[in-house]
Amino acid sequence: MAGKPRLLMIDDDELTLRIFTIIISKLFNVTSCKLGDEFLNLLKKKEFDVFLIDLSLKGEIDGIQLIKELRASDKYKDYPIVVVTANAFKKDEEIAIAAGASKFLRKPIENERLLQELREYI
Repeated sequence: MAGKPRLLMIDDDELTLRIFTIIISKLFNVTSCKLGDEFLNLLKKKEFDVFLIDLSLKGEIDGIQLIKELRASDKYKDYPIVVVTANAFKKDEEIAIAAGASKFLRKPIENERLLQELREYI
């Protein structure tokens, strides 16, 4: 792959999107969105190498549904999906991993730790 890997990030919090984009853009070309519908539309228009997904989203589609969509697709079934969420319960982690998440991280997360966790997908 030429250049930086492409990361698609979804979070319904605008501040989180801005901060994470600044941090993650050191390693990835970042595309971000706030709604599940936008996420699914972006998958049709562009190609991505890694996904960063929050579980709690506004709208009809949540993060678990997006993970399941990715895992059900021929194209993205084996791509890395990193969950970064404030849902801190063990049950949330179990549900996300069972749906197909590659990694489960809890907010708040230190900038360097986030980068460290994402480096393995470069």
